[in-house]
Amino acid sequence: MNDAIAGHVDLIIGSAALVMPQVMAKSIVPLLQTGATRIPTLGTVPTAIDDGFAGFESYAWWGVFAPAGTPKPTIARFAAALGESLRDPGVSKLLTDSLQVTLLLGDAQAEAKFLAEQMALWGPVVKENDIKSD
Repeated sequence: MNDAIAGHVDLIIGSAALVMPQVMAKSIVPLLQTGATRIPTLGTVPTAIDDGFAGFESYAWWGVFAPAGTPKPTIARFAAALGESLRDPGVSKLLTDSLQVTLLLGDAQAEAKFLAEQMALWGPVVKENDIKSD
């Protein structure tokens, strides 16, 4: 983000939560949204689908993971507490209204399924482009 604001890079891709403060400050200009539908605060900015990339959807997402072997009761207790916190009206409103986050609060099985889908989608892209982590 700092390099985009300073003009050192021509383009960045980031979540709405990351870019919205800079968009509102007019430090960067939004060109395209990668979700299936437009988020309300960027209602005039087209999606990739709007611009002719049929079926293109890509989202920033966050998941919570625990080390292998963590006792199931510990995971269940943490998941319940986290879910309760994220469902709190004040927290939920901040995330959805201010940061444009869509909350999908699933269980461990739903997260595992989603992660497998993401790996199947993006794994070939990483391999074909020889992308490495730093």
